[in-house]
Amino acid sequence: MTEADLRAVLLLRATEPARAAVGPSSGMPDPGDRAENLDTNTDTDTDWAGAEARRRLGEQSDPTRWLGERARLLLARRAELDAGWRPVLLASDMQGGRAVFAAAALAAAAALGAAGETLGASRHINLLAPPLLGLLGWNLAIYLLLLGRWLGRALARPAHAPRPPRAGALRRGLLALAGRWQARLLTAGDALTPARAAALARFQRDWLQASATLQSARLVALMHAAAAVLVIGALVSMYARGLVLDYRAGWDSTFLDAGAVRALLGALLGPTAALIGQPLPDAAALAGLRLSAGGGESAARWIHLWALTLLLAVVLPRLALSMASAWQARRLAQDLPLPDDDGLHRQLRAATGRPRPVLVLPYSYQLDATQQAPLLAALDAAWGPGVRPQLLASLPMGAEDHLPDHLPDQLPAQLPATVVALFALTATPERETHGAFLRALARRAGSAEGLAVMVDESGFRQRLAGAMLAERLAQRRAAWQALVAAQGLTVRFVDLTPSTLGGSP
Repeated sequence: MTEADLRAVLLLRATEPARAAVGPSSGMPDPGDRAENLDTNTDTDTDWAGAEARRRLGEQSDPTRWLGERARLLLARRAELDAGWRPVLLASDMQGGRAVFAAAALAAAAALGAAGETLGASRHINLLAPPLLGLLGWNLAIYLLLLGRWLGRALARPAHAPRPPRAGALRRGLLALAGRWQARLLTAGDALTPARAAALARFQRDWLQASATLQSARLVALMHAAAAVLVIGALVSMYARGLVLDYRAGWDSTFLDAGAVRALLGALLGPTAALIGQPLPDAAALAGLRLSAGGGESAARWIHLWALTLLLAVVLPRLALSMASAWQARRLAQDLPLPDDDGLHRQLRAATGRPRPVLVLPYSYQLDATQQAPLLAALDAAWGPGVRPQLLASLPMGAEDHLPDHLPDQLPAQLPATVVALFALTATPERETHGAFLRALARRAGSAEGLAVMVDESGFRQRLAGAMLAERLAQRRAAWQALVAAQGLTVRFVDLTPSTLGGSP
């Protein structure tokens, strides 16, 4: 899904009352989001938007493009019907704010480089301690850090399972600050209602989470470009000052002699000197450049050596790294994954018309025939009407120890993309049994990405009634949520009572 499509889809989701009433991960209502009916689009608008998106893109278009175009049409209709939504739509379009932020960062880097005392505060340049040496050392340390991280990742992951880049804590913090700064800037003159402000904040949170790798790549590209611009600003300032002032170059040291200074300068500036055919002075010549003895010479050749060294060692590599990160960001912007949200995936399946196989594995829980219809309704509510369930016989407690022996032979070696572990709320969740079963099931499926957890409340509700039900139900739900969350999963609570037509999210 492209960046523009995903941004429109997430903004529409953030402003829908269904989104505010029911969270996709926890499944629990958020009473604070019910204060205002955010949705000004009617069912007629939704049907029109879907048909118009299909007409514009064609019947054979990519379903994710249809989803994004439909969301854009609905958002435009919403702003047309209610002008109060226009600041929210403006703040959600981050292209303008991103360009302003990048330009400000590059300008600040250039100004910082130009304002620095690159040649020293006096007109005497100490060859052993110029500020330019700090710039070179800092960038070399960054290169070593990047190389170490790349080697660590290459050695830590299997060759067949590449891992996408993740945004670190610092980058996530910078991105969040940039998002809040942009929202405040774009909505400074518009009074948003609390519900609309909450919808904008929810969108920014969802967008940052869904596009973390993309925003991280862009931030890395900007940081590398800013480092190159900072050095360029320092070089421009250095030549500008050398043009109107006479600088003398020399050295002083308490511990180093002329031979050691020659070796050090050879390591730092020797490759550049050899490249331009101007060899560095030998130890005897350097001995005459001691500043404390009144030595020194015109700094012109040393300024040229430092400038060319920084150009080759900092500016060009940083620009190359910036372009590589920018290319990665451009590639990611064309192929962002749709968030793991049941509602969005239902809409996507409705657009494709493709069935979704779902394997249901009850664990230590026997369903009777009257519960299968409510189970199908719960699966439809979770994954859409295209779901094609396969219900296996109940697995006994302890099946996690030898899970393949308890699965039917006709089951394919590659499990469906969606596997549902079904438990009963009457059972007390235990890490050694229920948790071990989820871990074994994730190993059998290859990963926990397509693994879902459902817990049936029907038996628990039948055992308890009256005033105690709500308290005990909340306690048992919390226990199951804690167990499932420890496995990196989320849980959906359902009521498979035969009279129930759906689930309890």
